Amino acid sequence: MAKIKNIYAYEIIDSRSFPTIEGRLVLDDGRSVVSSIPSGTSIGKYEALELRDNDKSRWDGMGVSQAISYINNLIAPKLVNASPLKQQEVDSWLIKADGTKNKSNLGANVTLVISELMVKAGALESGLPIFRYINRLYEQIFKTKIPLEKIPAPIFNIINGGKHANNNLDFQEFQIIPSSSYSFSKAYEMGVEIFHELKRMLEYRNANVSVGEEGGFTPNLVTNLDAIEIIIETLNQKKLQLGVDIFTGLDIAASHFYRDNRYYVKDKSHPMKVDEYMDFVKDLVKKYSILLLEDPLNQDDWENWHKLNESLSQEIYLIGDDLLVTNKERLERAIREKSCGTILVKPNQIGTILETLSVIDTARKNNFNYVVSHRSGETNDSFIADFAVGVQSDFVKFGAPSRGERVAKYNRLWQIEREELK
Repeated sequence: MAKIKNIYAYEIIDSRSFPTIEGRLVLDDGRSVVSSIPSGTSIGKYEALELRDNDKSRWDGMGVSQAISYINNLIAPKLVNASPLKQQEVDSWLIKADGTKNKSNLGANVTLVISELMVKAGALESGLPIFRYINRLYEQIFKTKIPLEKIPAPIFNIINGGKHANNNLDFQEFQIIPSSSYSFSKAYEMGVEIFHELKRMLEYRNANVSVGEEGGFTPNLVTNLDAIEIIIETLNQKKLQLGVDIFTGLDIAASHFYRDNRYYVKDKSHPMKVDEYMDFVKDLVKKYSILLLEDPLNQDDWENWHKLNESLSQEIYLIGDDLLVTNKERLERAIREKSCGTILVKPNQIGTILETLSVIDTARKNNFNYVVSHRSGETNDSFIADFAVGVQSDFVKFGAPSRGERVAKYNRLWQIEREELK
C-alpha cells in the first residue's frame, strides 16, 4: 500500500484574480494528486475563517503565504508515511490541531486543502473515481449507504447582482432550474441555450451583457423585478413552460441590503419593515413559480425565518446559506426551530470533508434537503462536482454555464453521467 511521501502547497490565482492555495500530495510510488481551494465573496459572518496575510505590500493584502507556510512547514512533515486512506483520522487531527469552532488558528483554507488532497489520494489508491470514493467514505464513517442513482439537477445563475456584480440589482442570483425529470445532459443543453437566448434579449434592449463573478450577465436594469421579467420573457421565447419544463430561483442574500431593521430594495420607494418585506417575497414566489429561495432574510433573524418557512408551500426549497454556513450546530437549530428545509453545502465554510459529510449526515437523518455549491472565487478544480454526486445532492449550484472555472464543474458532471455512473 502506498504511503504519503510529501505534501507541498503554493499560491495560485483564483477566478477573481486573488491568490488562493493549491496543494500537491505525492505518494511514495510516484503518483500524485492536486487540489485548489475556492473562496467566497458574499461571506456569511458565521463561516469558518480563511487565513490571509493582510500584508498590503503583496497581492493587496490577499496573499496566503502564511497559510502556505503552515502547510509546508508544520502539517506536511507530520503526514509523511501516513496512509492516504486515513481520511477520518487526518481530518480529526486537523480539527483538534486548530482547536477553534471557526478555524481561526489554522484557517479553513489550510485545513480544506489537506482534507481534499487526502480524499483524492485515497480515491487514487483505491482505484475509484472521486465520487465513488466519497460515497464509500460516507458509508464507512456514518454506517449509512447512499445509493448512487443520479446526477444532481443543475441550478444556473444566469443574471448576477448584489456583491457578485457592479449593477443596480440587489438580489445576488437570478436562477433557472430545468426540471429534474430531464437527464443532466439535457438540462445542461437547456441551460446553455437559455443563456445564449438571454444574451440576445439583453442586446436587443441595449442592456449590458458583461458577466459577473459567477458567469451570469450583469445587465444595467433598474429593479430586481426587471431581471425576473426578462428571464421569464426569455423562457417564453424558447417555448418552455414555466413550472413544468423549467423553474426559477433566487439567491436574495438579504443580509447584504438589510440595515437599521429595514430591507432596502429598489423595487420599493421606501425601506421595508420585515412584515412588508416578507409579503413582497411571498408575492414573488407565487407570481414567478420560484422553486428555490435562498437567504431571503437577514442571517440573524431566526424568528422570521420560521414564520416565512411556515407560510411558504412545502414544494418550495427554502435554503439557508448565510444562515447555516455548512455548520452542524446551526443546522441542528434550524431543524429544531423549523427555520427552513434546505441547507447550502460549501466545504470551505467549515474546513474539512469530514465535517462537511457530518453536516450532510445530519440533514439526511432529519429529512432535510441539501444543495452542494461552489464559491464565487473559484478555480478549475472540479472536486466539488464529484463531491455532489458522491453524496447525491438534490441540486448543484455552480454558477452560469459560462467561464472556465464554472463549466469545468458542469463538464465533470457530464463526464460522470456519460462514462462513469452506470
